[in-house]
Amino acid sequence: MSKLHIDLVNWYNQNKRNLAFRLNQDPYRVWISEIMAQQTQIDTLIPYYERWMHQYPILSDLFVAEEEDLYRLWEGLGYYSRVRNIQKAALQIKNEYASIFPNTKDAIQTLPGIGDYTAAAIASICFNEKQAAIDGNVKRVMSRLFLWDETILRKEFNKQIKNKIETWMNDVNPGDLTQALMELGALICTKQAKCEHCPLKPHCLALQNNVVDAYPKAAKQLTKQTEQIDVVLLINKNNEFALTLDHSDSLMQGYYRLPSLKQVNITDAKKDGTLRHVFSHKIWEVNFYIAKVKQNHDFKLVNYDESLKLPIITLHRKWLKQKSSLIQSQNTF
Repeated sequence: MSKLHIDLVNWYNQNKRNLAFRLNQDPYRVWISEIMAQQTQIDTLIPYYERWMHQYPILSDLFVAEEEDLYRLWEGLGYYSRVRNIQKAALQIKNEYASIFPNTKDAIQTLPGIGDYTAAAIASICFNEKQAAIDGNVKRVMSRLFLWDETILRKEFNKQIKNKIETWMNDVNPGDLTQALMELGALICTKQAKCEHCPLKPHCLALQNNVVDAYPKAAKQLTKQTEQIDVVLLINKNNEFALTLDHSDSLMQGYYRLPSLKQVNITDAKKDGTLRHVFSHKIWEVNFYIAKVKQNHDFKLVNYDESLKLPIITLHRKWLKQKSSLIQSQNTF
């Protein structure tokens, strides 16, 4: 298999997608793309990435960015601790690295929100450091190529992959190999593999043994708990409604949301529907109520147009859009 990695890099250089974050090796651009790509498909993140880079094209822009503006740009991508960590990391780069993005994996990994995979990806792509960036796509590719079973070789699986990739990096550009493995896993060696288009099919042991669909071996799935949440649209005669930053649910800190029924003393709220959101670890079923009130307690009051400028939980935003005509109607009361 001496030519495997060379074939892969050649395939990548001839077939790679023209993605905005591949325009250059700017570590800031690669960093933002990698953070956005966590738990997110490339096609989904591209418009978010382009909007972000339009507003904050260089790293130093983040040093003075308003937190609320960052949250608004991120709204809809989910896993909102990511955007909080981006701002923390930017300030650390300013204070500890003289506003220059660190250029080694070890230094990069000291930044908030950056783990082993992201640090390795940035170090290899931007600084050609021989570091294997191992994510789900790469694990799938390598397990099929070599019939490596993560469910049996838990302690050795990542080590085997790391050693193999970093050995390959002696012969090819580390950044090209990192991106080639990502690209192969994203486009060809997907869950439903497109083996007929794979540049590595002469080398793939799973294909040779007709067991591609059996790899990687599936880990046991945890049962997701469903959580019922009751929230209320408190709307007054001025067509203003209440929002709160309460995040006692520990999710989506920094994002406005409609207050929960538990927070208000309302007895005549009328239910107006339910929306569902599936997280990686739980399911939200949010029940929406409407109540007309004369005053809105100590909440933030906004009209509908003002709400469009604020970061708001996506599920709440979706429901508010559905009710925009009602909220803006002169006949609400």
